[in-house]
Amino acid sequence: MERVVMDLLKTLIIASEKAANIARLLRENEKLFKKLVEQKSSTEANPRFREDFKTLADVLIQEMVKHDVGLKFPEIRDRVYGEENNHFFSVELGKEIVVEIKETKKETSDLLAALMNDDREMANLLSDEVHKQVKLEDINTKQVPHEVTDGIDVEHLSIWIDPIDGTNEYVKGGYEQNNGQFYRKGLKCVTVLIGVFNTQGQPVMGVINQPFFEAEIDSGFQCHWGVCPNTNNKSSWMSSCDVEVWKETNNVCLGEKENEAVRQSLKNDGYNLVITRGAGYKLLTVVLGITDAYILSKGTTFLWDTCAPHAILLALGGGVIEWVAGTHGQKNTILYNCRNDGSNCNEKGIIAYRNEKVLERLLRLQNGETAK
Repeated sequence: MERVVMDLLKTLIIASEKAANIARLLRENEKLFKKLVEQKSSTEANPRFREDFKTLADVLIQEMVKHDVGLKFPEIRDRVYGEENNHFFSVELGKEIVVEIKETKKETSDLLAALMNDDREMANLLSDEVHKQVKLEDINTKQVPHEVTDGIDVEHLSIWIDPIDGTNEYVKGGYEQNNGQFYRKGLKCVTVLIGVFNTQGQPVMGVINQPFFEAEIDSGFQCHWGVCPNTNNKSSWMSSCDVEVWKETNNVCLGEKENEAVRQSLKNDGYNLVITRGAGYKLLTVVLGITDAYILSKGTTFLWDTCAPHAILLALGGGVIEWVAGTHGQKNTILYNCRNDGSNCNEKGIIAYRNEKVLERLLRLQNGETAK
């Protein structure tokens, strides 16, 4: 069973890299990309943005992860959930296609060609990426250890996927210069998020991939992962990041539209505010130790946004709790079971943190105390 856990992690890392390949391929063909961007309906769109988008990349990646996980772990196949549905409608072409991964490259290519106005060349390229055999050793990530990890029952796991987090940044494109250690906007803020949770809703495994990472410019790994079994045996927790090198930065990540009272309170306590885009990327700044925490007082993130980073943060000794609970000094961790009302929204806001010391300081500040 323990070896199976590591096999699942490897499968997800490889799936995230295939997802990154698809995202890059579609983005590089600007003419085709513009044709394949579908504006979301008002019921689907994120209220933070005037317009939200669903791209073929989103849908194709989500279905590819479902397909690849299902091949190796059929017991999980029907519990792979995502942000997108697999119905893609192109206004220009006037047709709706149910996107799915077929058994062969040709069958998948035929389906994609029907959506892309019979553009066989691009359909074949995408189908090749979907069915490609990617090797773990070719991915820019920390080597997955061979030692076993107990405390995870693979048979009862479920998965949340955000195929392209930061879709607006993906659609608008652009490369902004690194501002010290982070980017404020653009393609560098785009991430692929794959999070695994158990029957209690607790995150146990997460993978974050940055499709537009550039090794010659950006430091570290393109793909980050973490495993945090439901056990107090910390020796079984593992991550692509180093726990020992972390030290407090006095940086807190916020969204552009965060409440002014929250901003001012953090400033008064000596925090530097890091403003950037993409929920996954904001959470990644915490994972990497660029910021101490990410605070969002509004209910504008979803379970697929936070599950993967949450698992990595747990493996590093941190976590993600509800913002609202923090105002009462409580540490209500985010749970990831699918909700009966279908909202799947972190409606009570979030506090993501890398270290318990940081969380205690933020909770004291949240309750009107001076943390220093």
